[in-house]
Amino acid sequence: MDTLSLKKKILDIAISGKLSNQNLRLESAERDYAELKQVKSNLLKSKQAKKEKVAPNTNDDLLFDIPQNWKWCQLADLCKSVTDGTHKTPTYIENGVPFLSVKNISSGRFDFDDVKYISFEEHEELIKRCKPEFGDILFCRIGTLGKAIEVDFDRTFSIFVSLGLIKPLDTYLSKYLVLVLNSGYVDLWIRNNKAGDSMHAAKINLNTLRSLMIPLPPKEEQERIVNRLEKIIEKIDLLNEHQSEYMNNLETLKSKLYDAGIQGKLTEQLESDGNSIDVILNVENERKKQEDEGIIKAVKRQDEISEEDIPFKIPYNWKWVRFGDVAYIVRGGSPRPIKQYITNDSNGINWIKIGDVEKGGKYIIETKEKIIPEGEKKSRKVYPGDFLLTNSMSFGRPYISKIEGCIHDGWLLIHDLKAFNQDYLYYLLSSGYLYEQFCKKASGATVDNLNIDKVSSAIIPLPPLAEQKRIADKLDSILSYI
Repeated sequence: MDTLSLKKKILDIAISGKLSNQNLRLESAERDYAELKQVKSNLLKSKQAKKEKVAPNTNDDLLFDIPQNWKWCQLADLCKSVTDGTHKTPTYIENGVPFLSVKNISSGRFDFDDVKYISFEEHEELIKRCKPEFGDILFCRIGTLGKAIEVDFDRTFSIFVSLGLIKPLDTYLSKYLVLVLNSGYVDLWIRNNKAGDSMHAAKINLNTLRSLMIPLPPKEEQERIVNRLEKIIEKIDLLNEHQSEYMNNLETLKSKLYDAGIQGKLTEQLESDGNSIDVILNVENERKKQEDEGIIKAVKRQDEISEEDIPFKIPYNWKWVRFGDVAYIVRGGSPRPIKQYITNDSNGINWIKIGDVEKGGKYIIETKEKIIPEGEKKSRKVYPGDFLLTNSMSFGRPYISKIEGCIHDGWLLIHDLKAFNQDYLYYLLSSGYLYEQFCKKASGATVDNLNIDKVSSAIIPLPPLAEQKRIADKLDSILSYI
């Protein structure tokens, strides 16, 4: 799996305003930009900053749609200065002040283990022109292009010409600007704007770097984006570290992403979503309605969930529930002997078997065999949109039926009571968290298997329906790049 490309795609989604909802009424990048512009004007007047050359912007074709309360502006507009390290090779000594070049940050982290040193006196001379400080951004601009990293510590060091030094006008800009500079959008911009040829190392000239167009969200939105992405990128970095472990098991890799989604780590919680209590009330009404109409049978309520049962923290407007309290779960049935009920008639009833579906697939769209109408009376009928869960041997595999048919007793039918977005339920049932519960519940028998009681008692996180859809949409987007 190319986790670097996945990370860059997620960054592109974030910096285009698609990671969270916008507060158009209260938040404005135009207002924030005006304040930053005044700060820069004051710095120039007081000679605490110098006017720097900025190349004309010739990359309007790379720009993309952003929310109406965001603003496109040049990097130079957001910075006190955009400069680089010394152009002259210093005198190296055995111990002294660290002197960093591209190799010391190209991994995405500061590497002070393999570093050269200069004297304190030479460092003092160099920082008159270029002084890295807390909240600044280093940018690889010669050789290895495009890697950006925030100086998030207080430590004295100097830098070589291969590193650009970006000083934002306010420290709140730093983390967001690092995300933009590490995005796929900036990768494409670099390809269009790098200088150099076969005889010289590729580079981004400073006046060109200053002209880079930045999609600027309101200050509050920047903070939300940064907070959200820190959680997501942490998960991706973890996947990258363990990629060799998962290389031959893509399903395990996916389940880690599903776990992040069902813990509320991929989406923002919105007041407009309401509370999962509303979902539970709707389920009770739907259950009673279907019981009265004879569609489902009345079932016993599940045991209460104690504090000790709760495995992880969920957002404030979610609820922990037992699966059987928000879904109707029944077992399939097998007419026996099955051979007497199989038919070659194309108008027969679809006979859905586990062999008809692939492991890791999502939908049931056809069957190899059909049964006669008499077999339906001894089986369980399913309809498009119903969920099926394998309950023996390779247990715990979910599928969504796209067809009408009948199922044997190796399946559990999960009939939604309007508690779930269909795709969210699929990702929930596919998560490592729920599979681990199923494994614990299935063990102990002669053959590991699930039954109605075991699945019904599973403890699950229930978000509001609107957020369920956002989680599913986010996972769909991420998974399309795996």
